[in-house]
Amino acid sequence: MTRAEAIAALRASVHDLTPGQKIQVDVFRPGDAPGVGRLFLQIYGEDYPVDEPYVPELLIEANKTGRIHTLVVRAADGSVVGQAGIYQSSPPNRRMYEYGQILVDKAYRNTFAAFRLHKFAEQHMFGKLPNVDALYGEAVCHHLVTQKMSRSCDFFECGLEVGLMPEEAYAGEGVTGRVSCLMQVRVDHDRPGDFFVPDCWGAQVRAILPSWPLTRNVKQGLSGRVPAADEVTDMAVQQFGFAGVMRCNVAEVGAQFAERAEQEIRESGELGHDLIQFYLPLGSPSVGFAAEALRQAGCFFGGIAPLWFGEAGQGPDALLVQRFLRPVPLAVIKTQSEAGAAVVRMALEDMNRAGREFGSPMGVVPVNVEAVGAEPA
Repeated sequence: MTRAEAIAALRASVHDLTPGQKIQVDVFRPGDAPGVGRLFLQIYGEDYPVDEPYVPELLIEANKTGRIHTLVVRAADGSVVGQAGIYQSSPPNRRMYEYGQILVDKAYRNTFAAFRLHKFAEQHMFGKLPNVDALYGEAVCHHLVTQKMSRSCDFFECGLEVGLMPEEAYAGEGVTGRVSCLMQVRVDHDRPGDFFVPDCWGAQVRAILPSWPLTRNVKQGLSGRVPAADEVTDMAVQQFGFAGVMRCNVAEVGAQFAERAEQEIRESGELGHDLIQFYLPLGSPSVGFAAEALRQAGCFFGGIAPLWFGEAGQGPDALLVQRFLRPVPLAVIKTQSEAGAAVVRMALEDMNRAGREFGSPMGVVPVNVEAVGAEPA
C-alpha cells in the first residue's frame, strides 16, 4: 500500500471516538496500526514527514525490527486513543533514539492518557531497550508539561532549537509564532571519545557538558585545525518541508566546509525554509574551524547533543548551530528548570549577537518570557 492509498483509507474510516471509556497503556500490536494512523492524520493531517505512521505494514515492520517502539493507549472498545514512540530519527548514531510523538485523540485530551504513556515508557522502556544507548526529546516551550515529564526521568537540557516548529502545528492551542523546542537527552550507555571545545562557543559548551557523567578526553584550545586541501566535507542534508526546516549532519569537516555551508544556507532560503540547523562533530579537531565559519555566516549557538554521531562520524557528540533565513515571530518560550532557562538564555543571547554582528535574520521573542515558570534545577 502506498502512502497516498493508506491516507485515503484512513480518511474513509475517520470517525469520532466514544469518550469517557476506561483506558489502558500497552505495547503496540499489529491491529493498532490503523488507529495510530488515524491519530497522526487527526493531528498532523497528511504532512508528517515519514510514511510509517500512515502505512500499517510499514509501522508493523518497523516495530518488529526495533526501528520504532510504539506505545498505545487503548479504550475499552479497543480504539487507539493515544500513542507515543521511541524511534530512530535524525541522529546518524542508530543507537540514539528519539522519544516523542505523544499524541492523544481530541476526545481524551482532558484525561491522564499522555501521563500514563510517559509513566509506562519510564517503567518499561527507558534504559531497558536493546541497542539503545541514549534517548533525546524535543520538548515544546509554549507549555511546561513535556519538560516536566522528561526531567523527572534523567533527561537533561542541552540545547534550544529556536523556532523549530511552525505555528500551524499547534492549531487550537492559542499559539502565536514559531514554537521553540528544548532538546533534552538521557544517556544510558556512554561511548568514550575525544571532545574538542570550539573557541567561539567554548563558554556555552563548557556550561552544558557537566550535565551527564560522560567519559570524554576534553581538548580545549585544540579545535581550530584547518583541514588539509584534500579533506572532503561529509554532510547529510534532511529537509522538513512541513516545518520549514533544513537539518545538516556534518560527519567530517573538509577544507571547503565554509563554501558548502553557504551553499546549503542559500538553497534552504530558496526553498522557502525559515530555519537551518548544523550538527558539527565535536570529536573532530577541525570542529572549531567549522564553528567559526558558521559564526561568520551569521549562525548562532544552539547546544550540544551527546552521542549524536556515535561511531557514524568524528564523534560521538555534536554541536548544534542554527540560523534563521528570514525574520520570524516566535511563540512564548517557557522553561521548567533553571538549567533549561540557562540554555534558553545562551541561545537567545547568541542569536541577538549574530543579528548585531552580521545582520542575520532573527526570531522575534515576546518580552520577558525566556524563563517563565523556571524552578530550581
